[in-house]
Order: sequence, then C-alpha cells, then structure tokens
Amino acid sequence: MTIEADPLAAIAEVTPAFSDEKAIEIVRDVYGLSVTVESLVSERDQNFQLRTPSGEQFVLKIANAAEDPAVTDFQIEALLHIERYVEAHSTPINAPTVLQTLAGESHVILSAADQTHVARVVSYIAGVPVGNRTPSPRLSRNQGTYLANLGRALAEFKHVGCHQALLWDIQQALQLRDLAKHIPQAAVHADVIAALNDFERFAWPKFGSLRRQVVHSDFNPDNILVDSASSDEVVGVIDFGDMLEAPLIADVAIAASYARPDEGDPLTLIAELVAGYASVTPLLQDEIDILFELVKARLCASIVLLYWRASFRGPNDPYLEKIMAGESFSEHFLSRLNSIPRDHAIQVFRQVHASVLRAN
Repeated sequence: MTIEADPLAAIAEVTPAFSDEKAIEIVRDVYGLSVTVESLVSERDQNFQLRTPSGEQFVLKIANAAEDPAVTDFQIEALLHIERYVEAHSTPINAPTVLQTLAGESHVILSAADQTHVARVVSYIAGVPVGNRTPSPRLSRNQGTYLANLGRALAEFKHVGCHQALLWDIQQALQLRDLAKHIPQAAVHADVIAALNDFERFAWPKFGSLRRQVVHSDFNPDNILVDSASSDEVVGVIDFGDMLEAPLIADVAIAASYARPDEGDPLTLIAELVAGYASVTPLLQDEIDILFELVKARLCASIVLLYWRASFRGPNDPYLEKIMAGESFSEHFLSRLNSIPRDHAIQVFRQVHASVLRAN
C-alpha cells in the first residue's frame, strides 16, 4: 500500500510569503471584502485571520505551491460536502464553510515568485482550542462523539485528490524509520523504533482489510474548539489540510494520541474517547485490536517529524516554535505507552467498547 508522491514534499517546501498588504488586496479584489488581517501559524500553507468593519471574521488560506491542485480542490469540496450533509441531516458538526468569490468560484489562483498557489476564504469558527486547557474524561468522550459524527458526514464523500501523500498519514508510518536518525536522544530513538516495530508486526498486515474512507486525519487539540476555557462541549473543528482516505480507525488513533493525562493510567482518556466514538460508530474487533499500535505510530510521527523539520528549518521556524513545547510531551507519553503490555491495552479498549454497546 504505497503512495507514489513524495510525502515529504509539501512539508519541506517553504511556506507562501504573501504580505499582509497583499492579503488585504486579494480579499478586496476577489471577494469584495474590506478587512484587516492577522497572520496565523501554519505548517506548510499561509493563513490569515480576516476581520471586516462589521465584525465578521473569515480565514484566507493560501496553499503551498508544492500541494497538488487536486488535493486543494479535494479539501474545498469536502467542506462543501460537509455543509450539505449537516443541512440535510441536522448533524451536530460545525466546520468552516467556503465563501464564494465575486465571480462565484470556490477559490482563486495566485502567482508569486514564479510559483502558483490556490487560495480560498472560509468562515472563521469562534471558540477556544482544546489545547489551551487541561483534558478531562468528559471532554475526551465528547471529542470521540464529535469525531464519529464528522466521520459519518465524510463517509460517502469521494474525490480524486483524497490520496495526498503526507508523512503524518499513519499509512506512511514505516517511512519514519529513515528519519528517526534526527532524534538526538538515544532513549527516545529506541522508543520510536520499538513502537514502529510493533506497528509493522501487529497493525500493518491488517491494513488491506480495514474499513476505509475520507477522514479528517488531524483531530488534535489545536483543531478542536470548545466554547470556553472551562467547557467540555465541543463546538467546532478546523484545519482540514491533512484530510485523506485512510482506514477509519486511523482517525480514532490520531485523536487518541493527544488524549494524554498528566498522571495516572495513560489509557484512561483514550478509553473515554473510544467510548464516545463507539456511541455513534461502533468499531470492529480488528480495528480495536490494532488501536494501541496506531496511537503509538502517530506519536512517532509527532516526534520524528519535529526533529526532522528542525534539522533543515532551524529554531526560528514559527511552526516549530509553536509546537515544540507541546510535542515534547509526545516523547514522555510514548514511553509510558511502551511500558504497557499490548494485551492489557487491547483488553481495556474491548471492555469499554463492549460497555458502550450494552448501554446503547
């Protein structure tokens, strides 16, 4: 199961560098909006938060030149699909909506420095990122429920651009071995290699038979919004840039990799997230039985790609500065998970899943 495009290309490419003034001009000429702008940190694209004099807010997203236009169109069409699905089914999902240009288009083509970029404007979703607060069991369960509803909204969505190649994709996890050499600490390197070996032994052989669909693929605390710093109620999800077709359980594993309690049993919050997800979309036994390996594989990606990126971007990279503190905890959490017997983790996930099904 390989993807021929280079999964490093978009991450390694320098992000677009349009000025604030140029962003204001684009939005005025293409969308007819008078706005002020504020730059937002992004891994590989360039994003601006927009504010109109009346208080409306939007986000201008300028895609990396290395991104296949089919992938950009895939992301736009997915948001349009979700909007239609929510209207038809009254699904409790709040995702960005796409704003049409004055010409009635969903995007605009921009040129700069002999490169071409696809840009679009989407609605801004107000809320507090989950990453700004301490996780709780109730919040973890609500996140699982929200993710399952989002998965249902995307279940029937098909697009030629759904096979984008990113090393964040769990389907690419074994390629992380070649980049693990950038990890300076021997103990962390050993933890990563051990987790990837478990992934190859237990999870990878089952990938060909797993349920597959388009998934968000980046349900992390910075992309999940609650309505206040003390709330456990999820009010929105943002950033569909890593979306792709993958095993459905990969979406659960990615979210679960961020369910990291500060102390106590490291499986507690993951179990709550699984319970929330299963209350909407029950998991299959093969999916439950490889969840532990998939969670660790995602942690490996967080660790490896951080050090790999630092090796060529340097310490002044805004994206690196943003994630450095948070992702350093990935190393500790992976070490804690590696100390748990695989059979015990499977038993925990099976039991919480069975309990949810009995309750329903």
